Amino acid sequence: MKSILTTTGLIIGAAMVVPAVLQGEPEKTPATSVLASAKPAKQSRGPKTAIGYRNRGGQFDFNTSMNGSNVRVLVDTGASSVAINQSTARRIGIKLSKSAFRYTANTANGRVKMARATIKEIRIGSIRVKGVEAAVLPDKSLDHTLLGMSFLNRLKKFEFQGNKLKLIQ
Repeated sequence: MKSILTTTGLIIGAAMVVPAVLQGEPEKTPATSVLASAKPAKQSRGPKTAIGYRNRGGQFDFNTSMNGSNVRVLVDTGASSVAINQSTARRIGIKLSKSAFRYTANTANGRVKMARATIKEIRIGSIRVKGVEAAVLPDKSLDHTLLGMSFLNRLKKFEFQGNKLKLIQ
């Protein structure tokens, strides 16, 4: 029995070394092959998630990074895009002229002039989404940044579970 195991070990060792020698690769002995296989495996890149909780007002909010600046957002599945005000746009590096405000948005507060912009990157926890379309509204028309569907649609999914909202990329 011992000789069968030894022979099997030699055959397996030769099977590891011969292809490498024939292909011109550096010689690997069975011992180094075993050691190489003992290295820790790379961790899988599973889904990235972020969890937000319902606030006192009944809304879900998150701390985000937009273009590297911290921005608190409220999740709004009724908003077709991320909505930021002019002050937030300036703070995250978006520069707009007065003529950029040539579009009209229908908001909960009525119709307002708005500009279109692209946020280079929004991060929430381990989630990162690049090139997110945004609506920029006058400061008086929007006092909270809204995380709308232009961001949410770029996720694998988002799900409400009681008092928490789970974002999954």
